[in-house]
Amino acid sequence: MTLQEDEVESTQKGEKEVRTLSALMSGRREWLLFVVSLLLLVVLGYTVREVFSPIIVYVIFLVATYPMRHETIVRHLILLATLLFGIWFIVEVAGAVLPFVVAFLISFIFSPVVEMLAGKKIPRSISIIGILLTLFGALIALTVVLLPMVFQQFQNFLTSIPTLTSEVSNSLNSLINRGFLGFSPENQNLQQAVIAEISSRIEDVTRAIPNGILNFVAQSASALTKMLNLVLVPFLSFYILKDFELIKYRVKMLFPRRYRQRASEIYTIVDRILGSYLRGALTVAFINSIVISSLMSIWGVKYPLVIGLISGLLDMIPYFGIIVSMSVAVLIALFGDSPGFQVAMVVVSFLGMNLTETTILYPRIIGSKIGVHPVLLILALLVFGYFMGFLGLLVAVPTTAILIALRKYYERNLRPAH
Repeated sequence: MTLQEDEVESTQKGEKEVRTLSALMSGRREWLLFVVSLLLLVVLGYTVREVFSPIIVYVIFLVATYPMRHETIVRHLILLATLLFGIWFIVEVAGAVLPFVVAFLISFIFSPVVEMLAGKKIPRSISIIGILLTLFGALIALTVVLLPMVFQQFQNFLTSIPTLTSEVSNSLNSLINRGFLGFSPENQNLQQAVIAEISSRIEDVTRAIPNGILNFVAQSASALTKMLNLVLVPFLSFYILKDFELIKYRVKMLFPRRYRQRASEIYTIVDRILGSYLRGALTVAFINSIVISSLMSIWGVKYPLVIGLISGLLDMIPYFGIIVSMSVAVLIALFGDSPGFQVAMVVVSFLGMNLTETTILYPRIIGSKIGVHPVLLILALLVFGYFMGFLGLLVAVPTTAILIALRKYYERNLRPAH
């Protein structure tokens, strides 16, 4: 028997096996037996679930279904199982690969700087070492010098909240007793109910903002302490930055040849939006934090570092950020030594900083607009914030912009013409 005849016979056997499987599942009785057997197998697997890890279950599933991969339903089941296993695997290894994620993020942000210095004939290694030393030196200095002061002011602010609430209640009581809200002096119960409700809401809102930021910072610090090896990150960042272009090339080569050009175009879109937004937004937020802290200190408003930190963090959240941070600053200034002057200066400072960002900083640092309609942007902030909390608010803008850009790319290059 020749080699060609062997190949033909092998092909015929494969087709025969597929036809046999299809014939086996053609009747109702056979389908019923198949479903019952599958359910019994699931029950058996559930009873011994403590013995198996998802890795073992996934491997067993592949071994059991691979011979029937020619069937459409089996291929769909394999694809679904692979997707579920991938989600589980990513969640499980997230903590272990966090140093790599941080190092890649640093490399992604600073790679244009390295390329710019390389264009000026500065060796890549020297440029990368200089950037990393500057970055981590600044982080260490901020941690040692500034962070204790910020936490102290946060603690003082939290301690003073009951006093602020009491002062608000007294002020409201005075206004209501004067008939400011249209109540007559006889309606004492209604007056007290209004005062109690408003005071309770003010205290809840005032306490929730710093507590939320404190919890976020504390959780981040705890996660970094437990999962992130700070000694490993600089070395990873150095090697990733050194071979960043090679890494991008190797990733592109993982795609089949016919998809490589498309993958490069999509990466260019993501890099343009995400890279410019991250570099620009972080720079603008840093400038915002310094300017607002300095202005609050000049005007004599209490807790200037706290206000500056809140303003810088929330500056990356369009619309909502300035409203929340200015409200906190106004509330603090309202009970300062010169409330009228300080409240006016707080409002002028925040509005002036927002105008400066909109007209000068964002066009010069980030460049062109992010390309998201305000209504869609607000919807994205609400949806991301609802499902992911504060982190969702931070990633809502770039994620929405990338999705819109990919949609436009699909419309322009991939959508069939009608």
